[in-house]
Amino acid sequence: MKSLINSTKNLKTSRESDIFEEIAFNFSKQSINFGTNQRYQANITVQYLVSPNPTNGSTAPSLTYDEIITVFDEQKGKAFRDNNLVLIGYSYEQGDIVTDPTTGSVSLAFTINIIVIEKQ
Repeated sequence: MKSLINSTKNLKTSRESDIFEEIAFNFSKQSINFGTNQRYQANITVQYLVSPNPTNGSTAPSLTYDEIITVFDEQKGKAFRDNNLVLIGYSYEQGDIVTDPTTGSVSLAFTINIIVIEKQ
């Protein structure tokens, strides 16, 4: 996902920039059969945190949830095809919005759920 986002905006974790960080990655794999073809299906859950630069006085990140999701939507097909995966389904969960009571800055945690199978 970071490589997809970096294609439009270069973000990194530091005191001089917004934070866009993967905070959790869960993966499960199972064997499934399509007729006589056996393939693997993966269920992937990835959580991200977006938080504003703590030193510039901004209370919101420069990159919005909608911008991140738009980049994922635009590039997901190619990303999975290039890795010999077929996208079965995906969903988004806009999770916690946390406001720092001292600075007023707003951080957002969200999840992307993905189901893929390997190409044969």
